[in-house]
Amino acid sequence: MSFSLRAFDMAAPFTRRFAYLLTVLIGLLVVFEFPADANETERALNYVVDLSDAKNHYVTVTMSTPVSGERTTLMMAVWTPGSYLVREYARHLDSLVVVDENNQPLDVEKTRKNRWQVNTNGASGLRLSYRLYCNEMSVRTNWAGAEFAVLNGAPTFLTIPDRRDQPHIVELKLPRGWQRSATSLAQFEKRSQVYRAARFDELVDSPIVAGKLTVFPFDAGGVTHQLVNIGDGDYWDGTSAAVDLKRIVEAHQAFWGVTPYNRYLFLNAICETRGGLEHDFSTLIMTSRWSFRDKKKYRDWLSLASHEFFHTWNVRRLRPKALHEYDYENEVYTSSLWIAEGVTSYYQDVLLSRAGLIDQKEYLRRLSESIRSVQQNAGRMKQSLSSSSFDTWIKFYRPDENALNTRISYYRKGCVAAFLLDAKIRKLSGGHESLDDVMRRLYRDHVQAGYAPDDFRRICSEVATTNLSDWFGAVVDSTDELNYAETLALYGLEFCSETDARQPAKPNSDSTPDTSADGDNAENKTPKRWLGFDGLSPVSRVHANSPATEAGIHTDDEVLAIDGFRVTKETLEERLQQFDIGDSVQLLISRRGKIITKELKLAEQPKQDWSLRVMATPSDQQQTHLKNWLGPVAN
Repeated sequence: MSFSLRAFDMAAPFTRRFAYLLTVLIGLLVVFEFPADANETERALNYVVDLSDAKNHYVTVTMSTPVSGERTTLMMAVWTPGSYLVREYARHLDSLVVVDENNQPLDVEKTRKNRWQVNTNGASGLRLSYRLYCNEMSVRTNWAGAEFAVLNGAPTFLTIPDRRDQPHIVELKLPRGWQRSATSLAQFEKRSQVYRAARFDELVDSPIVAGKLTVFPFDAGGVTHQLVNIGDGDYWDGTSAAVDLKRIVEAHQAFWGVTPYNRYLFLNAICETRGGLEHDFSTLIMTSRWSFRDKKKYRDWLSLASHEFFHTWNVRRLRPKALHEYDYENEVYTSSLWIAEGVTSYYQDVLLSRAGLIDQKEYLRRLSESIRSVQQNAGRMKQSLSSSSFDTWIKFYRPDENALNTRISYYRKGCVAAFLLDAKIRKLSGGHESLDDVMRRLYRDHVQAGYAPDDFRRICSEVATTNLSDWFGAVVDSTDELNYAETLALYGLEFCSETDARQPAKPNSDSTPDTSADGDNAENKTPKRWLGFDGLSPVSRVHANSPATEAGIHTDDEVLAIDGFRVTKETLEERLQQFDIGDSVQLLISRRGKIITKELKLAEQPKQDWSLRVMATPSDQQQTHLKNWLGPVAN
């Protein structure tokens, strides 16, 4: 039996090529059978995922299906929904081999970076086999190792584009010693390690984990949920984590008033990295083995879980119209990602507070991080929220050293915008309506067909009983500075330093709380001298419109001395306090190995006090608004 050389890696050593060919031949001969259900067989694409070489990061996939006609097109997705970057998954595929129902080789021609055309010549069935390199530990790629594997649909499964709506059946072949697998896909015909997706969209939307798994089930709202720990879970108390997840789930279910699933999995890969990605019936989260016992890191994990779970409604089912039907081969543009991700980022911690998992002080600290990120980012004056959403394919996932000067995050600024919008609606409606009501109505009216940007804005205006076009123009469509005064006054909040935020505000008849975007509310503070760059050896970031840009400082410069005296990150502040704001200093710099001198004029550090706290004496009305927003203060 011969194979088309164009479909085989001839650069590999002969012994490895022979071994691989022998494996493929045996696999094709042994498994060229279709499931017993004839009706299912006629429609299904049947996959076998062989993880026997996972220890070397390789996974072999075979797919068999009936075909007709002279040609069949194969396609691999180039991106994963929820992660808006073309990732070119086909680069990890090699050794594609295709045979017909008689195990005779079929010619394969690559027609695009992610498409192949098979000359089937009237064959009634085909079987293809290919190998994937799986060594990228993230929630949108594939990882296979000696102990466990995490597989996502988009980078794993070739499909036939005009048969996306037909069933896709997946059987896993696990290495010896691996315990089990888990996925939100339904088990097929009660067969172990065999799952069924009703269509390709469901297959892409259902990550699969296998290997060392521990399952912690819990019930919420009459629905079964599972926390599935993958990897090194010895330092994770899954039972306690499941109890906290139950509180999160119940808070979200109460928020939306509808539960659109009958089973849900929190797939928690304990693998020393971080990330999360939403799916219809599951979420894939990655974390560290040490996160559970670190209070701050564990709260971050709960917040991430809350974020991804909120997506069960907002993004997975309620989507911008442009994303209602996924195009897996091309970028899909929308200006509404700030709603999809920013509003979700806002509610992830609001609902943690309402669930009683974080207190008011912790919530304000977390919100302050988003405000600080926006206000200390010069990119806020260059890119609007709507533009940030639209340009995600080329900017958000591809930051460079100048990114913070030229772009804004639709996650961070979207969160802050949702904070301001929620307060705006509460104030205009006399506290009777909120952004909560907007999201529930948006879901009710647009879950079937998706929403346009104007749909969201119209519903906001209707709920607030006021035309909010000017608000959206200023906050979402422009680069105007945000105005916090009205929002902070509604809740009885004020800005202060991070240090001051750790303590309750104290009554002070001689000062007025700061609720502005440019005030400082700090008396007798020595202004900090500012160079306008971050890092020292090397410089990691140069701020726009700063002393550093005026002096011509570059990223990767190594700052060695100031006015002839050696300086390190430990001594920098002490050295700078010897000068006055407006003084010029000489910086000794190494740039690509050459010693040069630059003159820099010191400036005052821009406002840093973006931490929120409750005023010392909020009014009864402010306390009511605060309670209605975040829930009652925990005892």
